[in-house]
Amino acid sequence: MKPYVIRQGDYMTKLAHQRGFDAAAIWANPKNDRIREKRTEPNLLHPGDILWIPDAPELRRLAIKSGTSNRYVANIPKMPVEVRLQVGGAPLAKEPYQILGLGPEPIEGATDDDGWLKTSVPVHVREIEVLLTEKDRTLRVRVGDMDPIDTMSGLKKRLTHLGYYQPARVGVENDDVADDGALLSALKAFQSSRGLAPSGKLDDDTRKAITGAHGS
Repeated sequence: MKPYVIRQGDYMTKLAHQRGFDAAAIWANPKNDRIREKRTEPNLLHPGDILWIPDAPELRRLAIKSGTSNRYVANIPKMPVEVRLQVGGAPLAKEPYQILGLGPEPIEGATDDDGWLKTSVPVHVREIEVLLTEKDRTLRVRVGDMDPIDTMSGLKKRLTHLGYYQPARVGVENDDVADDGALLSALKAFQSSRGLAPSGKLDDDTRKAITGAHGS
């Protein structure tokens, strides 16, 4: 066994598929007692966590017959992805969409009555695009890419998704631009909306409220 430092985008099912080990067995291994105490869900690991994994992949030999064609099927695990779309706090219900990035053809659907878009993606997919066809707007959804709430990036993303944080500049190149005043105002606005004292501090009650509202 060797220690592996979790990076952004890593989760147990993905690592098991990439490195050829049994996810349940590795998660239950005594060497991973510490990480199990911190993270109750193996697919919700945080960057910087230490996971003990096998030194080498558990490779299986494939049967080969000479004088004929050999065909094989790769079974790639999928993970559920759920995204709730809201406008002004109200769910965007029955909104038509297309999902791009999961194959040669778009996947069409519509959100449910509560604004939820639910799909599943192969573990090797890091990002999909959701095109809201009637609104002509595209949303980028990154899979396994949420930093812990105690980090600046994690807090900003959650408050952005909840509609409270509106950075002064947008775009990939400005994703990590410091905008402390807007972030403080967003945090206070969220606290007030939940009946908490608008201190602008990420205390335990605020942390629980944000993760509860965001879903993670």
